[in-house]
Amino acid sequence: MNFKKIQSIVYEEYKKNDYLKMWGDAQKVLKFFENGPEIVDVAEVGLISEEVGEAEREIRKGRNPKYELADIIIRTLNFASRKGIDVEQAILEKHEKNMKREKRHGRKV
Repeated sequence: MNFKKIQSIVYEEYKKNDYLKMWGDAQKVLKFFENGPEIVDVAEVGLISEEVGEAEREIRKGRNPKYELADIIIRTLNFASRKGIDVEQAILEKHEKNMKREKRHGRKV
């Protein structure tokens, strides 16, 4: 299975559980405020960072963070889907760009 298929599967569940509607409704309400729609995006990306924090806590407790890592990816894929981003293509493009850089971006540390 590839990223496009996984992105499609998790996004269907996202929509089924009304998350798409929830974020859409929030954007409708906040469109009257300066930067309202952007605030919605920042809030959703904030949930990704919350999952990163949960993974970190699992590691500190000596536990396997695999489900938290999965949550990071799922939330990222859902946000990307809502924004019309093809994550598989973005990964390939970014990897190609990274391969052209110096090791560690020219830094020693």
